[in-house]
Amino acid sequence: MNITKTEIDEVLIIEPRVFGDHRGWFTETYSKQKLKENGIFIDFVQDNHSMSAQRGTLRGLHFQKNPKAQSKLVRCTKGEIFDVAVDLRKGSDTYKKWVGVELSEDNKKQLLIPKGFAHGFFTLTDDVEVQYKVDEYYSKEHDRSIRFDDPEIGIEWGIENPILSDKDLDASLLKDSDVNFSIKVLVTGVKGQLGYDVVKRLNAHGIKNIGVDIDDFDIVNKNQTEEFILKYKPDVIVHCAAYTSVDKAEDDKDKCYAINVEGTRNITEVCKKIDVKMVYISTDYVFNGEGTEEQSEHKVTKPINYYGYSKEQGEVIVRELLEKYFIIRTSWVYGNNGNNFVKTMLKLAETRDELNVINDQIGAPTYTPDLAVLICDMIQTTKYGTYHGVNEGYCSWYDFAVDIFDNANADIKVNPILTSEYSTRAKRPLNSRLSKLELDKNGFTRLPEWKDALARYFQEIQI
Repeated sequence: MNITKTEIDEVLIIEPRVFGDHRGWFTETYSKQKLKENGIFIDFVQDNHSMSAQRGTLRGLHFQKNPKAQSKLVRCTKGEIFDVAVDLRKGSDTYKKWVGVELSEDNKKQLLIPKGFAHGFFTLTDDVEVQYKVDEYYSKEHDRSIRFDDPEIGIEWGIENPILSDKDLDASLLKDSDVNFSIKVLVTGVKGQLGYDVVKRLNAHGIKNIGVDIDDFDIVNKNQTEEFILKYKPDVIVHCAAYTSVDKAEDDKDKCYAINVEGTRNITEVCKKIDVKMVYISTDYVFNGEGTEEQSEHKVTKPINYYGYSKEQGEVIVRELLEKYFIIRTSWVYGNNGNNFVKTMLKLAETRDELNVINDQIGAPTYTPDLAVLICDMIQTTKYGTYHGVNEGYCSWYDFAVDIFDNANADIKVNPILTSEYSTRAKRPLNSRLSKLELDKNGFTRLPEWKDALARYFQEIQI
């Protein structure tokens, strides 16, 4: 049996081997074992058989919504059809796209259409018979139709006035349908700032997801990680979990390495095993911070602290093991969930009337809800690669602090100092300006300006 991917990876063309001689031919039209050997684990429960008397008959677009969604294995046993599958999964990089394949009694091709897709076919000859397997029984309550000529989908049937049933004539448009299909996204580090906002953004767009943290499984434990992920079977993993205590990492290198390197390896290996997309959140600290120019996405990394080194090694693992990956480097993140520089400044202002803040480290404060928008847009594409995701504009920590107190209407004096005047366990890069050219090149929208983002943050926390 020969199995070929279509323009939509999940929709497969299956061509059984045909044995012929002077008497005729023989073929195995279905083999559960051979499908399993090719990674297809579908338990079909029923065979259906339809006959269409006239050329130009169109049946579809049909599907059953969750929890009674159906996978279908379709073949044409008499005549010829143009068979179509439409991706209805929100969040998929092929959402609302369609693929069409000619099936006939002569070519004996079959089309495997998974759950989450609508199905329809158009008869190219008279007296057509179509047979197909389904893995879920018919449910009138969940049975749905979408118009064959929905402009949002734009199928090129090659006919203007097909023969339709009353049901298909009255079918709704996709925008009016109650279709409830979605890709599944797993987000690690949901208790952190970014993981929290990624889940919030996915929920707002109706994309099915699960946010996990140490209470669900320990990413350092290979068996726990694999068991949990294989059970959930996500289409995308957004890996936000990390050891982020920059100064402590200098003395707690084993723990930092275990989480940021070995934990990342464990997740990456499962992504490879089940062939799913991965988003790896990295940092500006992979660069040494020399010079004043923006750091290119393709610049050779050279971290100057152990935290940066551990994140750099995570990047290496992702690139070596995967093809379907997005590496997103960000900087100076803050959000409403968790600790950050903004909250630290506000806390200090409660007991002090004067603060010294570093003025020679330059970067971009990044608001996690804005970064979450980029991540959720990115996973719905196949534009894989390394990107920088930070709010527009640059400032120093001093500038950032001044703007924080302005937004908070706090009367506090802020004094600019040099890095050399403030001792920390880990070195910090002076230049964290990050280029966004890869975002531009691939058509992604840059994040809003950092001052605008900070103002929105204060509106959210109502200060």
